[in-house]
Amino acid sequence: MLGARLGAEEASHSATLFGAAGVELITGSIDEVLAGNVPAVLTTEVSTDACLRLADAVGKSGAVFMNATCADDTLRGDNCRASTFHVAPSRRMLADALDEARRNGRMSLPADASASAWDASLERFGADTLNNRFRARFNKPMTADAWCAWFTVKLLGEASLRAKSVDARAIGTYLRRASAQFDGHKGRPLSFRAWDNQLRQPVYVVAPSVGAPKVVFESPGSTTPSASSREVLDKIGSTAASTTCRFAP
Repeated sequence: MLGARLGAEEASHSATLFGAAGVELITGSIDEVLAGNVPAVLTTEVSTDACLRLADAVGKSGAVFMNATCADDTLRGDNCRASTFHVAPSRRMLADALDEARRNGRMSLPADASASAWDASLERFGADTLNNRFRARFNKPMTADAWCAWFTVKLLGEASLRAKSVDARAIGTYLRRASAQFDGHKGRPLSFRAWDNQLRQPVYVVAPSVGAPKVVFESPGSTTPSASSREVLDKIGSTAASTTCRFAP
């Protein structure tokens, strides 16, 4: 994953500023990766079955599994795992974003519009600098999958620094902290939901246009000024009341 490579390069640079070791990416089969006694595993798999098998294998090894590709809601519901954290938006989050955009009276949403975690046209909150860094490094636009992989490595590096540990249990514990939050160049602090380990984040509705697709809506949209970022971001996806996730003790 090119996003993971950029994330590792930038996380390593940040780590050296704090006198910590750099971030190393180990690629290969799941057995080869786990043989390296890694604290976390990131996959390029997109099928639900493959992600579930990997989540179980990684969980048994004691590492944390970072889901940056699979959107299936069952991975956050009936088949959730306490050692799995979801950076990729769930299908329900993406569907909620499209529904909100369609309800928005300021626009007529085309039938072929889609929802995504990221778009190469984003500019606010430092998104333009991230998109430019990715394009300069790899000579191609940053996709949603690339952003998810980049952010996964970035947050793992930051969690390790803040937890002062490279131990998987310490990193997982930090990610679950109510106070833990991360900057993904999306304008709001991002954090994991306690009830299903899903990353809270804005989602972008993209519509085709001349030249290239463009972002036409950001979800969740406008809300009351007094609402916290977590209250706003929890408007899309499974809520604490609706989730079917029950983490094993």
